[in-house]
Amino acid sequence: MAKSARRQNWRRVSTAIVVALLAVGAVVTFLSNKNPAPSSAKVSVLKTSRFGSVLVVGSGALKGFPLYEFSGDANGTFGCKTSLKKGYDFNPDGVVRMSCTGPERDISDGDTSDDWPAFTSSAKPLAGAGVDQKLLGTVHRVGIGNQVTYGGHPLYLFDPSSTPFTPAGVNYGETVAPLGPWHGYWFLVSSTRGRPVSDQATIEVATLPSGEKVVAAKEDPNVNPVAVVVYVDSRDPDNVSTCVDECAATWVPVLTTGSPTVHGGIAASSIGAIRRPDGTYQVTYDHHPIYLYSRETFFRSHGPGLRASGTAGNGNALSSNGATFSDLPFR
Repeated sequence: MAKSARRQNWRRVSTAIVVALLAVGAVVTFLSNKNPAPSSAKVSVLKTSRFGSVLVVGSGALKGFPLYEFSGDANGTFGCKTSLKKGYDFNPDGVVRMSCTGPERDISDGDTSDDWPAFTSSAKPLAGAGVDQKLLGTVHRVGIGNQVTYGGHPLYLFDPSSTPFTPAGVNYGETVAPLGPWHGYWFLVSSTRGRPVSDQATIEVATLPSGEKVVAAKEDPNVNPVAVVVYVDSRDPDNVSTCVDECAATWVPVLTTGSPTVHGGIAASSIGAIRRPDGTYQVTYDHHPIYLYSRETFFRSHGPGLRASGTAGNGNALSSNGATFSDLPFR
């Protein structure tokens, strides 16, 4: 489950690749070439029943790796940066020094100091079947190189391919300490305009530190499921979200692929979904669009992992972007 364990598995894979290349003399040729020709990263589509058509690495040693986008990369700024911070990485020592991102080579070199290595290309990236070449581009970043973008969204790596497809990074929240303090949530990438792809949402009940019960969404479903407190926007009329652009980078819409499910006493009749301007579907509770706070505080459990029963609810009653955001008491 731990990302460090996944990276250890990838180090073993990368070692096997290098051994195979040595057997045919390819590494010797590579080392003798001081100016290797630029290579193009390829992006392909993986069609899934659970997530629809999402982007994956299309060729090379990382073929099949899921590609991700970050809610904090918005409005022309990067929320996922190379600066070192203290964060929690499911390791026995707890808090470690790490950056949100770094060069792609770190994932094959076994360097775990960056959380989400950037997917890069030294030449124009190539579109596989189902990928829109017009949406592919690159952005140059110091310390990274040319990061591939799709529909303007920088693309990142996290975990290897899996069968059945169970991406560990989808709906992964990294907000503030003790998590990686990147202030956002992670999504797969749709082949349609690069919009964010969530898992099927589950709406449940969280317990605040005060003992109060509030409405929550299950996040980190494939790593460490946590009931994360959700909020409503005072400006939103029924079944309409007014929180877009800068607002949606701070107050991240609770998205769903397919019809949302419920758990822990939440009435199915209270849950719905609306279509947002970007084509994604946002969950509603009693007709109110619901959001996650990008600086939500999570709690460590007494054992490994995070406390599953609820987060801090520290976004409640905050004023932001001309609105007040409030949690939803469960009664």
